[in-house]
Amino acid sequence: MRGRLVEERADLLERPAEEESGIGGAMMTLVDRSGNDVEQVLTRTGTGLFELSPPDPGEYRLKAERIGYESTFSDYFRVEVGDTVTVRMTARVEAVSLVGIEADVGRRCEVRPEEGLAVARVWNEARKALAAAAWTQERGLYQYEMLRIRRHLDRRGRRIEAEDRSIDSAYTDAPYVARPVDSLVAGGFARITSSESVFWAPDAAVLLSDQFLDTHCLKVTDGGTDAPGMVGLSFEPVRERQLADIAGTMWLDPRTARLRWLDFSYVHLNVPGSLLAAAPGGRVEFETLPNGTWIVTSWSIRMFLPGEAIHPLTGRPAATLDGITVQSGDVLRVHGTEGVVYQGHTGGRIVGTVRDSLQVGLPGARVFLEGSGTEVVTDAQGRFELTHLRPGVYTVYYTHPYLEELWYEPDGSEVEVENAWVPAELELSAPPLEEVLDDICNDGSRPRAPVVAVDKVAWRNGVLTGVVTDEEGQPLPEATVYLQAVAYEAGRTLIESSNRMGGNEGLENMRLRFNERTSDSGFYRACWVPVGIPLEVLVVEKDERIDRDALEEAPSLADLFPGRVQVITIALDNPYHSLDLRVGQAR
Repeated sequence: MRGRLVEERADLLERPAEEESGIGGAMMTLVDRSGNDVEQVLTRTGTGLFELSPPDPGEYRLKAERIGYESTFSDYFRVEVGDTVTVRMTARVEAVSLVGIEADVGRRCEVRPEEGLAVARVWNEARKALAAAAWTQERGLYQYEMLRIRRHLDRRGRRIEAEDRSIDSAYTDAPYVARPVDSLVAGGFARITSSESVFWAPDAAVLLSDQFLDTHCLKVTDGGTDAPGMVGLSFEPVRERQLADIAGTMWLDPRTARLRWLDFSYVHLNVPGSLLAAAPGGRVEFETLPNGTWIVTSWSIRMFLPGEAIHPLTGRPAATLDGITVQSGDVLRVHGTEGVVYQGHTGGRIVGTVRDSLQVGLPGARVFLEGSGTEVVTDAQGRFELTHLRPGVYTVYYTHPYLEELWYEPDGSEVEVENAWVPAELELSAPPLEEVLDDICNDGSRPRAPVVAVDKVAWRNGVLTGVVTDEEGQPLPEATVYLQAVAYEAGRTLIESSNRMGGNEGLENMRLRFNERTSDSGFYRACWVPVGIPLEVLVVEKDERIDRDALEEAPSLADLFPGRVQVITIALDNPYHSLDLRVGQAR
């Protein structure tokens, strides 16, 4: 059957059909004689056209529902096999307002409230949005680009200690899909054992299901400070139900009667009170699109992270709250046949600038949060923006290629994101290279006296870093990097230096030596080596058999290890030098 839904207005009664205003985005439901909803479809935007397919011959009528308006029913009509029925249906332009509805103070919540009650009126509007969301999801009308986030908060739930993010590379058919309602009603919304804690959130189909409505009661709630200006429809499990369950509130805009979001908490968890301090629960946010479809734009579940400690009074192990884990998903974009139909909000933001030691914007700096997936690179002016953040205190870190080469990690800076509308601002200043070198090499041990070479005096201001790899290019841990220069420390007599070097005479035979061990990642760092004079560099593997005595007495490393020694001179005006080494050859 085919049909069209148009507005019922006095000034349109005498106008031709082509001038009538079609109503788009209304839910048309085919209802049988027993009052059962048989099939549903949304009317098309702009035209109000719709198509439905009765499953069997019989008598039916149509129900037209729009959020914020009274429902309209047609007369019953009969459909036979092979019939093509065309229906023109008019809908009353009679707005529904939830303004003035007061909370049911003192009244018990109602299971399937009767028509006429305020709670039934609010539920009817919430139900329309949920039905449209369930219908949209069931038919897979859209594909979603999702940002999924797992946050680890401290036990107070205020400081974000780590945040891991991932963006779905392939489109998904729904932001999230709840566990089957039969399982949730029979087994509960949470499973908590000694080895794991698993929580499930409801979706629109669950909230609309007979199983959920038969085991939960409804009540009108005032928005108060949690949702100022909103009308709430609270739900909770009936008294006889003691499984792990959810209680919560659907929040509606009283002026438009539109459902905005759902807050819920977990109840009957049967866990120590210390864990309940995490306030386990979640939120689901809804949005309507211009064509009348409804989607979930954001969801989150908040869970406790349990630990164990010795109780100070009993001396026995007791459960403690180690932290809070929040799993969430934000819709970045929604794609339909006509292209992008929804663009997500950027959420909370941290904006700022990374500046160099001269307070000029530093391009190419990497700004990130603890965890993975939350980082950006500063632009040509050193500016950055971190987006899709929830309220809380974050620690922001930064680095830059010149700092990474030195394996230097600046301290993080704390900043609080208070809401999604006002960005938090943060200014970061990178230290000058000299300060970095002093920090990583421990300024207290920096030699103040020069070294004496054959034809000059050299200062030990240099820092040499790099990565040592094996023949296949893999990082080589616990290798030794030897460095040697033709020089000796000022302040030592020639005789002292000659004796120390095995009796050789003459400045040309004096040697200044260093050696450094590589880290697990093959990194090495040699601090306060001389600048402006040649420096031999050799790498020796951990288990390589060499003559250590000969190495100590050798006038030249290149004579002992031909083809394996690199000779460098660190510039006077640039005391930092980077040199990567490969075992068995100079690079």
